[in-house]
Amino acid sequence: MNDTNYGEYKMNKIIGFLISKEKKEFDIDVFNVGLNRLEIKYGEYYISLWGIGNIERCKINGKYSLSFPLHDSLYDRNILISFEDGNIIVENDWLGSIPVFYNIKDLIVSTLPNLCLRDKTISNEGLANFCEFGYSVFEQTMFEDVKFMRYFSKLIITSNHIKIEYKDDQIHDKAFLAKETTIEEVVAKMKDYISNIERKLDGDIVLPTSGGFDSRMLNYLVEDKSKIRSFTYGISKNQSQSTEVVHAKKISEIYNTKWEQIELNEFHRYINEWFSIYGFSTHLHGMYHIEFYSKILKRHSFKNPTLLSGIFGDVWAGSIKYKKISTFEDVINLGYTHGLNLSLNLLKFEFNYSSKKKFFEENKNYLINDKFKTVYTIRLKIILISYLTQIPEYFGMPAWTPYLNFDIVKAILNLPDEQRKNRNWQRSFFKSVGLNLEDMNLKSDKSNRLDYEVAKNSNLKPLDVELLSKLIEKKRLIEINRYLENTKDTSVYASLKNELLFIPKIGGLLRRLGFKNEFLKALYEYYVIKAIEKGLKYEC
Repeated sequence: MNDTNYGEYKMNKIIGFLISKEKKEFDIDVFNVGLNRLEIKYGEYYISLWGIGNIERCKINGKYSLSFPLHDSLYDRNILISFEDGNIIVENDWLGSIPVFYNIKDLIVSTLPNLCLRDKTISNEGLANFCEFGYSVFEQTMFEDVKFMRYFSKLIITSNHIKIEYKDDQIHDKAFLAKETTIEEVVAKMKDYISNIERKLDGDIVLPTSGGFDSRMLNYLVEDKSKIRSFTYGISKNQSQSTEVVHAKKISEIYNTKWEQIELNEFHRYINEWFSIYGFSTHLHGMYHIEFYSKILKRHSFKNPTLLSGIFGDVWAGSIKYKKISTFEDVINLGYTHGLNLSLNLLKFEFNYSSKKKFFEENKNYLINDKFKTVYTIRLKIILISYLTQIPEYFGMPAWTPYLNFDIVKAILNLPDEQRKNRNWQRSFFKSVGLNLEDMNLKSDKSNRLDYEVAKNSNLKPLDVELLSKLIEKKRLIEINRYLENTKDTSVYASLKNELLFIPKIGGLLRRLGFKNEFLKALYEYYVIKAIEKGLKYEC
């Protein structure tokens, strides 16, 4: 990829790294877009850095930085790698925005979990947590030797050891929630953040636009609308009638931006590509974004594209109504799994809850406050949702966002409670600037059927019952395979029930009566279990 100059910044971005004592051959250019690699030898360690443009220029104050644009702050999306007294230092940001995995026994650190795996000894607790949440939590993975960095921490890699240090957490400072903010202050902070970057970019801003509040805000905040290239996928049966598409199209009409709908219909073909990046750290999930960007880049060429992301904007803004966290069992309520997990009752091995209990005991005094709960939700789920910024970077587009910046998040959380409730502050703001799409009588379909419709026409590889039945109830594994293999043989009753479940009011009533879309439930459990299977079969 060319070292393209755009204003004060260059198109240079580190997106991943490996630190290991053995030199390992592996492919980092997952989507064949021309990613570059820099190899460094430091003491006994081989360090491989990969990304976009000239990696050597991604250095500030003597430290390699995974930020974009280049900076050395850990209060925005970043990782810093430095060298001191023969040691290698890896520091992550206040949210853990870019997951980092490490193996203390084999002295390996990487952004790709698969590269850290040498011994496949299962961590019973790590695997149980993975199943309950649908992704790795509490610094554990399903394998005993592979851990991941907690937010705002440091790894000190010596010649024969990896030491973990936790930094003071600034959200526990009294000043974090001390000063109430206004809508005007929040919007001004976001505007300044975007404008400061936008002025220094000479190229297209690819902006995935769902028509929801987060991408709507970003479309508003970008000053030069001619830079925006917005794209949308629908999630209803007729994707063109999806609320996401209808609203995004309207935003494009209001601002006269270049917009296009991307039809999704085959994202399960990208399971292997997803696993090559996220491995056993999380369930199969972001394949739809891989199809999304594959189609965008197949159809269009861009000038120095960067990706402006709305990642987690909804959570900060006040979209979640939290339940009480009174015991360690309640911590799952922070996980916000959307049903993409596996019941612990299906597991056949013994496990304990020590890490979950430890998390609860250390944080219970903060978990009485919904604003702190919001931060902990992000920190728990970032290991999964980081795909919203990482996947586009593996397609060659550096990602940036205001929604992972400490000062902006702090301002949003300090809005009055009544304004954050149901995101009232954003509704009020959009009415003031003519973006109140909900009041424009736009006809659309609000149902979310994307996974269901695509999976019905996919040829998903069956779960390996023989391998997995040592860990998970065999009867359920067979049931999942049967549901997903016989999509054309679904009974009239099951098909009708599933259709009714997608109708908002009727579906809500049926769910309260205990009815479920068994096919969709099987699919979501498949996403979790197949990731476990692929981890067990991965050739180290």
